[in-house]
Amino acid sequence: MAGRFLMRKGPKSAAVLAVMVITVFALYYYLVNKVERSDPEVETSAVEDVLLKNLETDYPATVREVIKYYNEIMSCYYGENPTDEELKKLADKAMELYDAELVDYQSEEMYIEDLKAEIAAFAASDTVLSHVALSSSTAVDYYTYNGRECAQIRCIYTMRQKTGLMTIKEVYVLRKDDSGRWKILGWTPAEDKTEAME
Repeated sequence: MAGRFLMRKGPKSAAVLAVMVITVFALYYYLVNKVERSDPEVETSAVEDVLLKNLETDYPATVREVIKYYNEIMSCYYGENPTDEELKKLADKAMELYDAELVDYQSEEMYIEDLKAEIAAFAASDTVLSHVALSSSTAVDYYTYNGRECAQIRCIYTMRQKTGLMTIKEVYVLRKDDSGRWKILGWTPAEDKTEAME
């Protein structure tokens, strides 16, 4: 039947059909080659993901987001076995989150030495940071101290050790800097207090 249709319409129909077939094959060839030429997705490690964040252009906007990113850095310290170079870059990221007063407390070299010792002790005790629970954004306490905007947020760290689980509760104190960014001023052990954690 298709042959009779082509015969009735003449050479024009055959030419149109030939162009359509060629177009379909050309489109197929293009799509197959496009998929083969496209770059495969590059997988990055947790450390690389944290280090890729540009804090100059993409600084965390809220108290909770600052501590969430800081916890990602801490998870890399204690769970990803970073190289010395990666550890220094992670420490630099953490220091970008710190208030100038906290940064001035000790030199960068001393900070990294203390950090290495803490990470080594953590590893030697076979401790694994297994879970981080950060207060919900509604549980942030805002206040003014010496004319500066400040905030407190609670965080609970669950560690797994040979003998069982251990929980560490911290309260982070943040202060807005002159450019309006929340910076970590310090932290202290938290009093036992029940609140919504995420």
